[in-house]
Amino acid sequence: MHNNISVSPFNAEQKNAPFSYTIDTHDLQHHYFTVTLLIENPDPNGVQLRLPAWLPGSYMIRDFAKHIVEFSAVGMGKKLNYTRPDKSTWHIEQFSGPITIIYKVYAFDLSVRTAWLDSEFGFFNPSAVCLEVLNAPTAANDNKINDTRYQLQVLPPKKNAGADNQWQLATGMPCIDSDKRGFGTYIANDYAELIDYPFLIGALTHIEFTVANIPHSLVLAGRHFANETQLCKDLKAICEAQIEFWQGNVPFDNYQFLTMVVGEGFGGLEHRNSTALICSRHTLEPGSASAVVNDEYLTFLSLCSHEYFHSWNVKQLRPKAFHPYDLSQEQYTEQLWFYEGVTSYLDDYFVQKSGVMPAGQFIQRLGQSISRALRGKGPQRQSVLESSSLAWTTFYQQNENAQNAISSYYSKGAAIALLTDLMLRQASNQLLSIRDVMIKLYIEHREHGTNHIDLIAAIANVGNPEIAKHVQQWLETTATLPVDIWLEQFGIEVSPNSAEALTLQPGLSATLANQVSLGAVLQEKGNQIVIARVYEDSAAALAKVAVNDRLVAIDFLEVTRNNLQRAFNRYKPGETVKIHVYRDDQLLERELTWQAPQADCFALSIRNKAACEQWLRF
Repeated sequence: MHNNISVSPFNAEQKNAPFSYTIDTHDLQHHYFTVTLLIENPDPNGVQLRLPAWLPGSYMIRDFAKHIVEFSAVGMGKKLNYTRPDKSTWHIEQFSGPITIIYKVYAFDLSVRTAWLDSEFGFFNPSAVCLEVLNAPTAANDNKINDTRYQLQVLPPKKNAGADNQWQLATGMPCIDSDKRGFGTYIANDYAELIDYPFLIGALTHIEFTVANIPHSLVLAGRHFANETQLCKDLKAICEAQIEFWQGNVPFDNYQFLTMVVGEGFGGLEHRNSTALICSRHTLEPGSASAVVNDEYLTFLSLCSHEYFHSWNVKQLRPKAFHPYDLSQEQYTEQLWFYEGVTSYLDDYFVQKSGVMPAGQFIQRLGQSISRALRGKGPQRQSVLESSSLAWTTFYQQNENAQNAISSYYSKGAAIALLTDLMLRQASNQLLSIRDVMIKLYIEHREHGTNHIDLIAAIANVGNPEIAKHVQQWLETTATLPVDIWLEQFGIEVSPNSAEALTLQPGLSATLANQVSLGAVLQEKGNQIVIARVYEDSAAALAKVAVNDRLVAIDFLEVTRNNLQRAFNRYKPGETVKIHVYRDDQLLERELTWQAPQADCFALSIRNKAACEQWLRF
């Protein structure tokens, strides 16, 4: 574990690639990456350029081209004209000879999807900054052009740009030449490969370890208080468990967890030999040396586990509809329940199997996941197949009515994966599990991808047709999932309860173990308590309380974040009170009849340790 950058030993003579990008990082204060694209051998009929509308793994149209400013094209000193056929495309006029494209990319989206640049650190996915040449001529017989199709050079910030002079660069893209900090020239064979390597720059911390003779690195950008030794140990154990799961078949020769550490943030996106992550500062602290590990630290490790598993289950094995990706428009698949749901079931599983997460905490977190999957009317209205297909709109663009309208292919997909695993184990006396399904699919469909029938057939072949029939029903309908019945057969006690979390976001999450339910999610905005979501047929809905109403009084007494829980605890189900809310600038009085909290939470506990331990291993 150290903080040094290792320079690639391969330092070949650089020739001009057909497409060479230079990324200048000096304009930190304005958050611009300045990009220069040199096209050595352009199509004589004119060059067509495009930036993707979305990127693999994040199923929402993002229109990255909207962030491009100051676009220009030059050929041998001559300014070239261009047109914009659509929002993502540029068409450069005909020209004989090399063409240089220069543009700026506004980089102020602090996420794993696009680009960010300020005086603290920088990050970019090439899909958000590197234009694709659509009518690229082949160069196989041109001796003047290197076999490598794409080169990408990243320049460090200038000394007076406001960045730390110790800034470094980290990426999984192969390097042909760099300085000791990592700034230099990187290569890719095609555009799909080019955009599958994110870049992280800044004052970086490198936490390095080796798994199965493969170098791994957790790279942190941003101020942090991580226990580096503990992180190294825990993350290594998780990676070892996953490589063992895949029987030693590893699709990369090095791997990086590229992590932006911020005040508040969470997310990850998989790539071919790395993942881009964002996390809150406090999540990197494991807590005291007790039997219970800091749950937020476990959540970060689970995120790492989730994205690492995608190296096989998405980056290698993926839906047939994504062979190839078409990043100019939406691509639909019913299979996200499998690629995200199974991964969501197994991410915590590997943290537990590695010995980092105690079994009791794994079971507790599983109960929380099941509760999220089944709570509300959404799972009763939308199947996970439909949820997968409509990820582009209903899941990735959720509104305040989401809990009443949609199901989650993540959490409900994970619950179906759990049931599949348990049924396979019972039918085979613990000889078979969901692992066998994954291995079969990986071997048989890695090259060309899967469709829905392939997934069901694999379950039937590994297990039996009856198991596959149940799984298909749960996928295609909104039938209730019998998680309680199956978990109890593996030593887990399932206790549906009516404890409702009184959630005031951000800052307060208290459990009312008895008393009443409002049936709404509250949010603190300044000194105001705002209705963020309302569940159908709840006390709030029947009282005609709406999203964005500001709750000011219950029973003619002012409500604040400090007395909110006490106010709720004064009442019993069936009692009616007057409440007051502001809607826009109008004060409204509503009559609200309190309801009993619904038994939609699942508390899990280990009843039979031996039976549970048989399940918690592969």
